[in-house]
Amino acid sequence: MSENSMFFSLLMAVRKKDDPTFLFEALKSIANNSLQPTEVILVEDGPITRELRKVINGWSNVLNIKSIGLERNSGLGAALNEGLKYCKYEVIVRADADDINRPNRFQCQLNYLLQNPDIDILSSWVEEFSVIPGDKTKVRKVPPQQSLDIFSKKRCPFNHPAVCFRKKTILSLGGYGNEHLYEDYSLWMKMLNSGCKGDNIQEILVDMRFSDEALKRRGGIKYALSELRTQWNFYVLNYISLPRFVSNAICRTSVRIIPNKIRVSLYKIFLRS
Repeated sequence: MSENSMFFSLLMAVRKKDDPTFLFEALKSIANNSLQPTEVILVEDGPITRELRKVINGWSNVLNIKSIGLERNSGLGAALNEGLKYCKYEVIVRADADDINRPNRFQCQLNYLLQNPDIDILSSWVEEFSVIPGDKTKVRKVPPQQSLDIFSKKRCPFNHPAVCFRKKTILSLGGYGNEHLYEDYSLWMKMLNSGCKGDNIQEILVDMRFSDEALKRRGGIKYALSELRTQWNFYVLNYISLPRFVSNAICRTSVRIIPNKIRVSLYKIFLRS
């Protein structure tokens, strides 16, 4: 194994609404990994607070952070596309500014990609938490390669906080789109539709911050319309059939417009392990 075979870029976006404490914990989890990223490309999606700046500066030397500042908030997809321009390495690992990466995440994923050069995108299971990792015991399980096709017709087949991918593949497809609130999901489906191969490591590699309050915010007409547009795009791509589009549209938009209390209950009962 050559030394540079384990080199990789970590791509993260931060905006002024992000919590400095959460960002600190996220960066700390990256620093505590058994395999360090060769570089951290951190895109500041518009002006950020002094508190966030202090956290970034505090970790900049430890993690070889390269901050890319955008003049205004442009949305996640645009921010990540800008960050892609600065990533030097073929393997890019995505991480969010409020999640905690388990100590073996990067080693596990880089080893897998090295042993499976045909895989273009890889994620893993994640465990949700509210305040302290493990406080919800809710695991988002995504299927292995052989079950991805069927699963992806109904639900997002990858956990975005745990995703890593090959740079050349993403760039060949034009990078992230502008699908509001569903930039990641839409890109993954575009990859699968174009024949890219993906897989999911069947273990938890990321603790994902996701409270009931966060779930409540994922409701309303804006989210419902985004769901509808996203599913329609999948149908236009011929990735899903018309009956599947209708079924997905009804189920997914309904969840967005029902009362918060009911949505939280359904989420806990049906949508997570």
